[in-house]
Amino acid sequence: MVSIKYSCFSFLLLLSTFIYGDENRTKLAGLKDALYGFEYLQDSTRTKVWWFHGETVTTRAGITADLEAFHKQGVGGVVYYDQTHGNCEGAFEAFSPEWWEMLVFASQEAKRLGLTFETHISNGYVAGGPWITPALGMQRLTSVETIVDGGKDLEFSLPVPEARSDYYKDVAILAFPYQREIHDDSRVLKPVITCNKADIDAKACFSSSKQLSVIPVQKPGESVYMTLDFGKQFTARCITYSMAPRGKAATDAMNVPGPPTEEFVGTGFRVLLNLGELEVSDDGLTFKKVCDLKPVYLSLGGWKQKTLSFPAVTGRYFRLNLHDWYEKKDRKPHLELGQVVLSSRACIDQWEEKAALTSAYIENDFTPSYQKNEIIDPDRIVDLTEQTDSLGTVRWKAPAGKWVVVRFAHVPTGGRTKHGRKNMIGLECDKLSAVAAEAHWNHYLKHIADSIEAHGGHLDGVVVDSHEAGSQNWTSGFENDFLRLRGYDLRKYLPTLAGYVVESREVSDGFLYDMRRTIADLTVEKYFGTFQRLCKERNLILTSQDFGALCMAGDPILAKGKVQKPQSEFWGHHPDGNYDIKECSSAAHMYGKPIASAEAFSDVKFSQSLAELKQLADYAYAFGINEFVGCASSHQPWLDKLPGSTGGGRHYALNRTNTFWEYSRDFWDYQNRSSFLMRQGMSVIDLCLYLGDNAPVRILTHRLPVIPAGFDFDAFSTDALFTRMEVKEGRIVLPDGVSYQMMVLPRNGEITLEALRKIASLVQAGASVYGTRPQRSGTLHDLEHMVEYEELVNMMWGRNNTPQGCSHYGKGTVYWGMSLTDAVSKAGMMPDVTVPEKRKFYYAHRTLWDGEIYFLDNHEDTPLAHTFIFRTSKRYAELWNPVTGKRYSLQSTLTADGRISVPLQMAARESYFVIFSDAQSTSQLPVKEWNMQEKKTFIQGDWTVDFSEKLGGPGKVVFTVLTDWTSHKDERIKYYSGTAVYRHNLMMDDKRSESRYLLRFAKLASIARIVLNGREVGTVWCSPWEIDITEALETGENKLEIYVANSLMNRMIGDSMLPEDQRITYSATSIATPGMSLIPSGIIGSVQLVRQMSASNSSDK
Repeated sequence: MVSIKYSCFSFLLLLSTFIYGDENRTKLAGLKDALYGFEYLQDSTRTKVWWFHGETVTTRAGITADLEAFHKQGVGGVVYYDQTHGNCEGAFEAFSPEWWEMLVFASQEAKRLGLTFETHISNGYVAGGPWITPALGMQRLTSVETIVDGGKDLEFSLPVPEARSDYYKDVAILAFPYQREIHDDSRVLKPVITCNKADIDAKACFSSSKQLSVIPVQKPGESVYMTLDFGKQFTARCITYSMAPRGKAATDAMNVPGPPTEEFVGTGFRVLLNLGELEVSDDGLTFKKVCDLKPVYLSLGGWKQKTLSFPAVTGRYFRLNLHDWYEKKDRKPHLELGQVVLSSRACIDQWEEKAALTSAYIENDFTPSYQKNEIIDPDRIVDLTEQTDSLGTVRWKAPAGKWVVVRFAHVPTGGRTKHGRKNMIGLECDKLSAVAAEAHWNHYLKHIADSIEAHGGHLDGVVVDSHEAGSQNWTSGFENDFLRLRGYDLRKYLPTLAGYVVESREVSDGFLYDMRRTIADLTVEKYFGTFQRLCKERNLILTSQDFGALCMAGDPILAKGKVQKPQSEFWGHHPDGNYDIKECSSAAHMYGKPIASAEAFSDVKFSQSLAELKQLADYAYAFGINEFVGCASSHQPWLDKLPGSTGGGRHYALNRTNTFWEYSRDFWDYQNRSSFLMRQGMSVIDLCLYLGDNAPVRILTHRLPVIPAGFDFDAFSTDALFTRMEVKEGRIVLPDGVSYQMMVLPRNGEITLEALRKIASLVQAGASVYGTRPQRSGTLHDLEHMVEYEELVNMMWGRNNTPQGCSHYGKGTVYWGMSLTDAVSKAGMMPDVTVPEKRKFYYAHRTLWDGEIYFLDNHEDTPLAHTFIFRTSKRYAELWNPVTGKRYSLQSTLTADGRISVPLQMAARESYFVIFSDAQSTSQLPVKEWNMQEKKTFIQGDWTVDFSEKLGGPGKVVFTVLTDWTSHKDERIKYYSGTAVYRHNLMMDDKRSESRYLLRFAKLASIARIVLNGREVGTVWCSPWEIDITEALETGENKLEIYVANSLMNRMIGDSMLPEDQRITYSATSIATPGMSLIPSGIIGSVQLVRQMSASNSSDK
């Protein structure tokens, strides 16, 4: 319903016809489509689950019971996935006759029940097995050096690179002049090493042994001094050391929403303390600091080595001053250190990270600007590859002088699959090799697909979990792919991959930038691209995550955008969202993918309620996700054990043994309705955030600007900039019709010239761009084009380098130096929706050809009353509740500037959809009245509560007060898990036909099925913790039954204190201990009967 407040309105509002164009709007779904899927739930939008096998025996009875339970509650399909975390007692070997029988039978049963059936790309994760040879496994570049005297014909054997499985393959043999003053180090000169602590072997720390030395914890402020006396003046330029990694690497930490900062923000990440300092002295008494000794963060792959470079410093004595490297909360506060080398070599600072031997976000560059005589002249590099035979023997007529000969080879990283069946564990396939990816497919997935097809089953698709096997930076033929993608030969720059500075700091960093970018591109092309091609050939849907923890130099948005169905993940410990799912929806929007999938509810426990899971789901929808695949459900092979398999201790609780399972249908149907609506039409997002090209590249909280309230954003990387974006009528438009009002550039000012040219062309055509003045390009190619680069920057940002302003360039405008909020205001951009300030409130917006869909999420523990103003001119507003399936008409008002104002109220943690159209609903909808009069009556008297004796309960008891079961003195109630039935006779003196009657709970833990007078009313499982009982309520006496299910954890905790033969529960792997906290249970506090009356009918109360 709408009242016209003003007869005319401003056309400053960009209406949807102009935003999307007539040709794209005709392709969009309409309100009839949206309504049909909302009212008649579609199989295609049902949530699926990862169905884990291999932890226990697999049985036919268990398979049928699992799948029938999924089907009954509204789960749409399964991903059959061998993933294990325990001892796997009784589990069949993969590819054994029993294993094949269970897999094929499961596919047949899924087909019988109409469930989708997919499987994982590998046994365990993520892609590999015993068929992957060292040559097909993940590779990294390594090098070994030899010093030779020239001026004669030489024949010498090169040292053999250290390699796993004794496999290595030569890449190049290079030589360059040796200069003693810049090639000396502590290994060659052998200084006298002493330590102020008698119990510490300092010499061992400087040896080449891979065994790290343990340095015990010292008192706060107390130092361990390891002093090197070179006996004469020594000039140092870098220090290299290995240490046992600590903490959590930034690339392994999931990015979560938060304000921008100067330091990285992520789940589980904390800034570690330095190990101490490197110091120098001329007399051995007075020392001064050279540099801080930085910690090595623990990353997937376990890389240990770090190199720090600094301007040349000279002294006779150097020492490590190690102190205060730990925090009190550290579980292992001691320091493990070794392979320390102090060198005179000019070195690239932290080159191991820049060379992608381990994955790290490349921030500030601390490599000094070395003099020409300190670095390698590329013109003096001699390529000896052709003079080296297959045995590593070099025959060379060497010019006079000493020469450093470096043998570059690639060797296996040793990355292995994990969490699969024991006989399937092996090397991970090479992520930069199509040959390796296809070899894996042919040895594993092809056999599965062939067998299922041959035996009458059905395989719908293949899922690729996130890569978590560490970094790699090479593959066979990498140099050819580099030449193809980057346009130049990398050979003379190879020494930078051993830490050397070639030509200059800028040149070396530029090459390493291109190196990482090539790795990112090849991963997409060779790994994800190969699996996509093979799936397409078999008519299988590929659902693929990318890197999870970004343990490679990757580009997740590009990777997600190039597969059929991009997938992300959100975990039970992310209550307020994460940006992995934002990357997924961004990729889907950028590349025209209709589905943005998510591994959902990862690692949720038996202790977590469906209401808690809904909070996670709500933010995922608001972040643009429209398919959930629950993680996870352990296969339950038994019909008589509770819970049975616990996923090797990981719980994986989304299965039929969970106490809430029989009441969970509404939970799954809420997801079905929400996913369906979130797939309709097209996304409406105003801001597109360019992440740059510097791999690894992803959305990083600390690098984001403050996003203005009422505006949403997608993120993109360079491929989308070049291949997907153009400008129409002042908007940045994608081929599928999605468009943006403003582009936001990287905060660090790093943009390549090619990207800058493209951005300039968009601005010239009318785009609005916000961002700091570009400072640099990372790629080597652009060093020769800095005049053009600076001229282009001057044309767009002005020549005066003013700290703040806006500049018109062509038809568009560039804004900088101000907040993004100020920039969108100056650009005349209106918020998509006026959201309440200073609270967690999330929304998403999709447009239809004849309407608008807004999803609203009050992500707070307090209720909300707010007048929302929506950027639409559609006159009629409706509320669609995905939890109940009910629809209401909303009062709305047209504002002076042509938008729609709608007063709304939301309970704590409530979410729903608001739908706009220009036509009233064909069915007469009830009007949603927010300020209805309420008459509340506390239900008084005793309750009879029946606790199942089979589940260890006492049978029927009387509750005079509704209290938490866990506070009860009877341990049969205190530790009870399952369903207890509350019964009460409810008197209704005079039921009024004009009123609605609700049952409202003060606190419910955690889910309740309501039956009134023998009539099924529904389930209460989430906010607002009430249910309409009007239709079942009668005047007079009413028989009320409330079936309450609580957490299974309580019984498991109680059982953990009992002998096994007295326990009610059985866990294949125990997940409960006596000291664990019990989970609140039951109806707690009060139950109210609430009579609601329209304000117009409230005179008679």
